[in-house]
Amino acid sequence: MSTMRAMLIEEAGGPLVLREIPVPAPGRGEALLRVGACAVDRFDLAIRAGVRERAATLPHILGHEIAGEVAALGPDTNGIEVGARVASTLYLVCGTCRWCLRGRETICERFAGHIGVNSPGGYAEYLVLPLRNLVPIPDSIGFPEASILANAIGTPFHALTARMGLTAGERFVVTGGGGGVGLHAIQLGRLMGASVMGVDLGAEKADAMRAQGADAVVDPTSEDLGTAIREWTGGQGADAVLELVGPATMPHTLGALAKGGRMVIVGSHTGKQWEIDPGDIYRNEWEIRGSRNVSADELATVVDLVASGRVTPIVDEVRPLEEAEALQERVRSGVVIGRDVLVP
Repeated sequence: MSTMRAMLIEEAGGPLVLREIPVPAPGRGEALLRVGACAVDRFDLAIRAGVRERAATLPHILGHEIAGEVAALGPDTNGIEVGARVASTLYLVCGTCRWCLRGRETICERFAGHIGVNSPGGYAEYLVLPLRNLVPIPDSIGFPEASILANAIGTPFHALTARMGLTAGERFVVTGGGGGVGLHAIQLGRLMGASVMGVDLGAEKADAMRAQGADAVVDPTSEDLGTAIREWTGGQGADAVLELVGPATMPHTLGALAKGGRMVIVGSHTGKQWEIDPGDIYRNEWEIRGSRNVSADELATVVDLVASGRVTPIVDEVRPLEEAEALQERVRSGVVIGRDVLVP
């Protein structure tokens, strides 16, 4: 176990290259993980292109959605044993600031970045992770499914519970509903008793959203999104919106919020600026909140939801490590339903 295979980025925007490199050693409070699976998503493409702030130096190993088995432990690592099956959260956090101590490590005051961005990721046979990131998973959850728990399921779980407070009977809209996060948000919304509208492009995404329980689907290129939301809600507007798209949809979804409605913003890949009339916000008592990924405690709850069968991870294609390039191309082309996963 002195060396391992890993897919490296050796230059920004360059190809993924399979290399044999030394296996890293875990330090204090760290575990060496034998990677069971690593999911591939659009964030990986941005890191590879070199457009993300604070990205790691090159050469670099991508991959932030990870599950595997603990192969070795560093000093001061209590509470977990070699051989444990685990999933990992995504962020590098301190564990000691006021937010971490309150269970809100997603806004850690000493946030050090993302696994797979600011530290080596899971496009490899092994990686080192802080012990605080690891959450045990049962044998009933396979590694491909476990790899997507923190991001594709944990992200909407945190958004809908801790940030939105979605309740039964509410009318809930998900933009980007046909993506990996969006499809699981639809599942969670239905589980929480809400009526759900999914918003995405094309017939294949529409079918995928319906398959996860969406009561209504909208392609905003074929009909006006705001009008569709108001018609679906009988003119009252949506009680809650999960925004995964950005300025391309935000003006339409905000304008179609019910009085007292909430918008939670998780992602934006269609720009950085968006014009808002403050008067609309205070007159309607709208709430606009941000949401980041998932805490370790929340991830443990997600594991329970999946283990009990109440939520189903949507894994599309599973490929060996050396086919990382092909899976990234599938993500780039928008054909993935759920998540594609690498297995070293």
